[in-house]
Amino acid sequence: MSDRSHRVALVGAGRIAAVHHGYAKNISNARVVAVCDADRNRAEEFAQEKKIPAFYDDIEELLQKEQPNIVHIVTPPATHARLAIAAMEGGANVLVEKPMAMSVEDCDQMIEAAERYGRQICVDHNRLFDPVVLKARGLVESGALGDIVSVEALQGVNPVEGGGTPDGHWSVADPFAPLYNLGPHPLYLAAHFLGPIDGLQIVGQPIGEDGLLREIRVLLESNGAYGYVTFSMGAQPYLNHVNVFGTKGTLRANLNTMAITVEKVRKLPKMVAKFTSNLEPAAQLVGSTVETVLAVALRRMKTYPGIGQNIRRFYKSLDEGEGPPVDGAAGRQNVWLLREIEEHFSKTAGADTGTGHSTNGEGSWNS
Repeated sequence: MSDRSHRVALVGAGRIAAVHHGYAKNISNARVVAVCDADRNRAEEFAQEKKIPAFYDDIEELLQKEQPNIVHIVTPPATHARLAIAAMEGGANVLVEKPMAMSVEDCDQMIEAAERYGRQICVDHNRLFDPVVLKARGLVESGALGDIVSVEALQGVNPVEGGGTPDGHWSVADPFAPLYNLGPHPLYLAAHFLGPIDGLQIVGQPIGEDGLLREIRVLLESNGAYGYVTFSMGAQPYLNHVNVFGTKGTLRANLNTMAITVEKVRKLPKMVAKFTSNLEPAAQLVGSTVETVLAVALRRMKTYPGIGQNIRRFYKSLDEGEGPPVDGAAGRQNVWLLREIEEHFSKTAGADTGTGHSTNGEGSWNS
């Protein structure tokens, strides 16, 4: 355990802030000292509920009085760049929620600020650290699948969760907001397994009668391998899957159920191989399901486990003087892909979105 201690502040007092607080407060060498929100009453209520010593409605005042060395930016994306840069200028390292920002230019400014002030910035691409994805990453890195041929990442939308989103929340503020809320996940998952993206092709349904962009398909190209990303608001039951196809095997990970299966070519008689191709994945699925149920029952797995893993890894990287688990370059690539998708559909639909998604930029910071 490091002998370095961390003073942590949360900027934003919404639902995701509560998740971040729950993980940060349990890190042995960290102490959550303050919360900040543009809505002072919300900040005060959050501080009282979570037993946080101080609350503010101004980030500069927080930085001056509390001097945190880690700040979590858990506000709507339109505010990320301004708040993250202010935090780094004020002496803090930053963990920023996805997407990193709302433009590539903002990402560049955040990266430049980190370099200028000697800070670290980490982006919360939390699905990369879910247990099932960590297992998938380990298998790929071990060479168990051989060379990667292609990757599929599917992101569905849960209508129950969508129906529970409050009016005015940034994630439903305009036709492209759902894309920026959930679209980052399949894009960064595919990009992680593929590597740097060289090009992309985009197809799908333009803005629908209800004002939402419902179906998106993106083909990613990366050094001879391909990624296929699906974002669907219509297909049910909603899917959150990652499938990795290699020269030695295929991996299928279900991010909803945290289950994983691996299929490989077996040197068996033809008829035996056919039966085995069904039985072996079924046995893996049962084993993976039992493992997940036990983890939840024994409270070893909490809600948004990937957020907890990313927070712990970021704090540890600061302890050990290493780079963050998800750096600014990865966050920037994700935002570039999102912007390319928006620009494509803006042209095809004739939509005038401008810079987009800034309606909550100076209002409540609830994320």
